[in-house]
Amino acid sequence: MAGFAVSLDGYIEGPNGEYDWIINDKEQYKKLAEQWKKIDAMFYGRKTYEASLKMAQKSGSKNNPFAHMKYYVFSNSLPKVEEGFILVNGNTKERVMKIKNEPGKDIAVFGGAEFACSLINLKLVDELVLAICPVLLGKGKPFFGNIMERNYFTLKESKAYSSGLVSLTYQLKKGK
Repeated sequence: MAGFAVSLDGYIEGPNGEYDWIINDKEQYKKLAEQWKKIDAMFYGRKTYEASLKMAQKSGSKNNPFAHMKYYVFSNSLPKVEEGFILVNGNTKERVMKIKNEPGKDIAVFGGAEFACSLINLKLVDELVLAICPVLLGKGKPFFGNIMERNYFTLKESKAYSSGLVSLTYQLKKGK
């Protein structure tokens, strides 16, 4: 599963890398907390991993809703990762398939449009969860900027929140 907050015009960051437009909806977070219980592995790309470390150092927060998960960092350029993370390099498709075949719960991709798009291109993402925020940014970092071919999805679930946020869950159509 790959999940992202997205503007109406398809951006995951504003033109200066900002996230201040993302709606923090308490009702949606309750639903996400239930979903997180079904996940025991989190995949990070290098950029998201490095950004997450900086944010964690700044906040100093010990509240981690992902504490029960294994953290995998996919990078061919990092020589090592912090304690608590597992560095994955080499052939991404082979490594992901090996992890997917291990016993356990579901796997989620945490942030990183480029990394998520690479996994989509390799047909390794079977579910997309988009939190559509009612804002047009005009410019920024597009989520689906590097998709190489068509991918067909079926709507699995939709939920509108009083904040204006709409959550859409799509399942990859197999064999299309």
